[in-house]
Amino acid sequence: MNIDAMILGFILVMMFFVLIKEWLLPEFTVFLSLSALIFTGILTPAEALDGFSNPGVHTVAFLFIFGAAVGKSGILNELVKRILSQGKKLPHILLRLMLPISALSAFINNTPIVTMLIPTLQTWAVSNHIKPSKLLIPLSYAAILGGTITLIGTSTNLIVQGLLLERGLEGFHLFDFAFFGIPLALAGILYFAVAGHYLLPSRPHNIKQFQDEQHLYIYKFAVEKNSPLAGKTIKEAMLRNLNQLFLIEIIRNGRAIIPAPNDEIIQSNDILVFSGNPKGLSKISNILGLAQYTEEHKGNHFNNITTLFEVGISGNSPLVNKKIKESHFRSKYNAAIVAVKRKSKQITNGIGNIVIKPGDTLLLLAKKDFEKSWTDTEDFYFIFSIDHTKDQPRYGKIIIILILFGLIISSFFQLLPVFNLTLIATVILLMTKVLTVSAAIKAINWNVIILMSCAIGIGKAVEKTGLAQMAGEFLINIHANIGIMGTLILFYLLTVILTEVLNNLATAALMFPIGFSISQQLNLDPMMFAMITAIAASCSFLTPIGYQTNLLVYGPGGYKFTDYLKVGLPLSLISMVLTLSLTYLKWL
Repeated sequence: MNIDAMILGFILVMMFFVLIKEWLLPEFTVFLSLSALIFTGILTPAEALDGFSNPGVHTVAFLFIFGAAVGKSGILNELVKRILSQGKKLPHILLRLMLPISALSAFINNTPIVTMLIPTLQTWAVSNHIKPSKLLIPLSYAAILGGTITLIGTSTNLIVQGLLLERGLEGFHLFDFAFFGIPLALAGILYFAVAGHYLLPSRPHNIKQFQDEQHLYIYKFAVEKNSPLAGKTIKEAMLRNLNQLFLIEIIRNGRAIIPAPNDEIIQSNDILVFSGNPKGLSKISNILGLAQYTEEHKGNHFNNITTLFEVGISGNSPLVNKKIKESHFRSKYNAAIVAVKRKSKQITNGIGNIVIKPGDTLLLLAKKDFEKSWTDTEDFYFIFSIDHTKDQPRYGKIIIILILFGLIISSFFQLLPVFNLTLIATVILLMTKVLTVSAAIKAINWNVIILMSCAIGIGKAVEKTGLAQMAGEFLINIHANIGIMGTLILFYLLTVILTEVLNNLATAALMFPIGFSISQQLNLDPMMFAMITAIAASCSFLTPIGYQTNLLVYGPGGYKFTDYLKVGLPLSLISMVLTLSLTYLKWL
């Protein structure tokens, strides 16, 4: 092993460690690793940055824009509502949900599909007395499986395509994946309809759970007449310095003051709403002129102006890795955080010191116009309330449908490369003003783009240093004892394990050069290993961190880490057996 390979091995081990520990955002971790490869001279700047000019990366960006246009049109939400309205039993509901989602994910990037449908499914589930946890993992898995049907279904396929083209190979056509993807999608849907639905957890909706338990950490106090607090500001009354309690709202004459600013003057008959630990009540009960407000308040509303919202934090959010008290959340969003949902735990104490992470779900108390103000921003990937009745705009539907059919027909007859087709689609969307330029830029998930681009550079280093060849030789030595199918099983398992602990994009970039090296040394078709790499890297069903859609539904579904393992392990085994069987039929 040469010195460059040893240095690269050390950098990769450190990168894996940081990714698993989640100390930094994945894209920043991979970017730092790529930077280290430049500083050590393993890669030239041109080699390291080559991924940023990869057509596959740009195609993913264009697909994000197309996905945003579909979401803005409301086509997806209307389709899902009509489909689900006829479902009664859970297996029937899952069949009706997963079939169209898989079909749509074949042509629209699966991440925006899941993002757009989370609030719709939550609303439908709550109104039909179904736990959202019964629907959201199937939503994610259906989108993942649908993405394996075509070249443009997922960024994993496109990163592998880009790596093939870099090596002078023809690459895949749009429907080359269908031989594998359609059976995989159908098998996954049947699994949930027959057996998988029994394994889905039954967890209360976050807002419903909060409503049922709010008496445990929401406290109301009335300002009595002639109270010494009347006439003082919140700061002067020292209501910001209460142990384990936080003033989130003032209700005055049926009007909500939220957030309650420090300079707000307290008046007699105000109702002060606090959240936090009941241990803090001992201090507030000693404040003269405050009396516990005993009137029962049922339902979602604290008053007729404010309501509870549930919002999801994605890797794009400017709130990520900031303490809540340092993010100026109250003043920026005019909302108060009353609970944080993380890894199935609902945190209501010490909220100000919580560092926000991707996948967190925040429960907010805010005015009813909050959703309208923050829906089309990167701050939250979804916003949901029990009163979720957002009307979807109806313009642009015909244009979007025509573009979708144009993509399918042009790709089927191979009239143009996929990159050209998605570029044309983006230009049409902008020229017809279905999307504005600013909306298109916001629609692109830059975290994914950066991660893809940097991962390609790291994959190039794995090949350049000979590390890919050494890993390939190791598997070939094992091949002598276990045969070609044993080698493929081992390669598939290694890819799946990496994608579960890292992510699909980094795994595809790392495993592709190893598979390519094995194919050259064994004189096998490199397209076979490219296909296995793409599918195995996409089939992340065991953890919430391996694939972005799994992380998106993690908080809203109230899932535990082990829920993915319990539901996903049988599906992972089914996917492996089916993929390798089809590989044998096609290439061996």
